[in-house]
Amino acid sequence: MIMENNISIDAIKEKIKGSELPDILSVFLGKITNASRKIGRVLTRQLLYLYYVLKEGELTSSEKAWVYAALAYVLIPGDFIPRKIFHILGIADDALALGYVIVKIKKRITPQIELKVAMQLDKWFGYEITQEDEQ
Repeated sequence: MIMENNISIDAIKEKIKGSELPDILSVFLGKITNASRKIGRVLTRQLLYLYYVLKEGELTSSEKAWVYAALAYVLIPGDFIPRKIFHILGIADDALALGYVIVKIKKRITPQIELKVAMQLDKWFGYEITQEDEQ
């Protein structure tokens, strides 16, 4: 039992027992969890593409420079739009930087790299159900 400000979670649950609120909150939490996993997978997928392309791909000097610049932009704490201050905008600018470079090197992402990325994502985030799986 967790106590915060002398109110227990069990006491709160007892007060709202019988209402539909807990079910609604459970559904909402599930949607948030799924969305955050999806966002996490999307950004992590982009980072892994860059990692594996650097490790295994044959890149030109300019492509390597773009990849290193994108990784540095995302991974170095200093940022044009800091996440700690601007929250979602700080994440969005990282996603845009990664996405821009992914487009520039897309031809270097082989099926083998896509498979490695998918396997690593499933290892970290769990198996992702696709539309094909649902049919």
